[in-house]
Amino acid sequence: MVVAEAEEAVRVPLGALFRERDRWAVYVVEGGRARLRPVEVGVQDDQYREVRSGLVPGDAVVLFPGSGVDDGKKIAMSH
Repeated sequence: MVVAEAEEAVRVPLGALFRERDRWAVYVVEGGRARLRPVEVGVQDDQYREVRSGLVPGDAVVLFPGSGVDDGKKIAMSH
């Protein structure tokens, strides 16, 4: 059974999303630094959640940001 379907949906791993006050957010890596980005989310499955606004395809997000990650903090990328 298909519950929801969207062509070219932007989605992120659930581990990248967190609550920032009363909204969902992620940290995007820009210029080697973590940047807090509010996002509007949609449907999810067991691994990913749709992002309806706030991200574009190709944005790199921080997975499982801990308490040591803040807006503007330098981030090392791993592949």
